[in-house]
Amino acid sequence: VANESGAFALVVAGPSGVGKTSMCEAVLLAEPEVHRCVTTTTRSPRSDEIDGVSRHFVDVDQFQAMHKRGDFVESAEVHGHLYGATFDAVAKALSGGQVMLMDVDVQGVASWKEVLADFCVTVFIIPPSLDVLAQRLDARQSEGESTFNLRMDNAISELSQAYLADYVVVNDDLENSIADLRAIIRAERHRAVHMQDKLRGLGLDA
Repeated sequence: VANESGAFALVVAGPSGVGKTSMCEAVLLAEPEVHRCVTTTTRSPRSDEIDGVSRHFVDVDQFQAMHKRGDFVESAEVHGHLYGATFDAVAKALSGGQVMLMDVDVQGVASWKEVLADFCVTVFIIPPSLDVLAQRLDARQSEGESTFNLRMDNAISELSQAYLADYVVVNDDLENSIADLRAIIRAERHRAVHMQDKLRGLGLDA
């Protein structure tokens, strides 16, 4: 993926139920230069999701055809559904030196770091405790007992991957966690690797 100067991807990961989607939605509303990468999935849309805006919803045959063509930067199977981000979607989100915000499952982090290298900033969202995570998952009306147990088992396994991230945010209070995520974006915008145009404008070469 070709990267424009100043652009970088903020990859937000964590197990189901930690609140990463709510945090990302709030950041997108508050930060006009931060844009979503609209991913593609085979799962059914939730009641508040719009096809082409929240995600691209396709059937399994369509997804597999896209995968065979090499359309995806990264793809994975999560909880029985296929997810992927196309090269076109990534390029659109990064255009003009923008920040691309990705809400991903834990297994996708390594792929994004491999593709974007220094232009990929990873943030792992964790719950204040496993009890709180269980309460959040249990509160989801869409979760059946078997799905709940699967997600809890996966969450316990996935939390060990937090050590691999650049940043870790504890989502105890949602507003504070959103503020932490926005602070990370502000800090990363000023890293030297993301300020190459400004430095070259002063006649400074790396």
